[in-house]
Amino acid sequence: MRKLSLALGLLAFAGLARAESVDFNLGPDSFRGFLSGPLSRLVGNLSGQYDTGFIYKEGQDNSADPKDAALKLAHFGVLATGDVGARGAEAAAGLGARLIYADRKLAGDSASGGALAFGGQFDVRWPGYERVGVTGYGWDAPELTSFSGLKSYHEVALDLEFEVVRAAAVYAGYRLVNLKPEAGGDGEVDSSGHIGIRLNF
Repeated sequence: MRKLSLALGLLAFAGLARAESVDFNLGPDSFRGFLSGPLSRLVGNLSGQYDTGFIYKEGQDNSADPKDAALKLAHFGVLATGDVGARGAEAAAGLGARLIYADRKLAGDSASGGALAFGGQFDVRWPGYERVGVTGYGWDAPELTSFSGLKSYHEVALDLEFEVVRAAAVYAGYRLVNLKPEAGGDGEVDSSGHIGIRLNF
């Protein structure tokens, strides 16, 4: 019920924000919601893309394994986007920055903080098979741009997507989130597959 409520809330917010794209996916014990659209929706005459979203992951009680940690992570980012000019493929990419805030809880121990991360995204499709795409993203914040209880932040994902109709696609993929706490220790808090849906408005 909690995951369903999060999904419904995301869709409601998307309608209010007139977002261009709404994306959400489910993993074994996690939920990710994502909104993106043109920056001109927020600030007039600016090109590029904004994105905002969150990850919620349920933790395992009494486990000291970082992979069993509970996680709440929110972000807001901006990217410069465009076609990469690849031969024999339709490829688009974006480069930019995002601010994140995360709360990580593990067996009575918790760490929270923020970071300024840099990275980007890509979308590759082949002529004649445009309904199938390979998409992904990667973001990294070193110790220099991490603050409070976080020492570093790293997140990557890779998806295989199928466009059911022009305005909707389904996908499956893998995501890795690493949040290293200031106190030290392993930071891998989410490493799992997921299935999702992307809606364009």
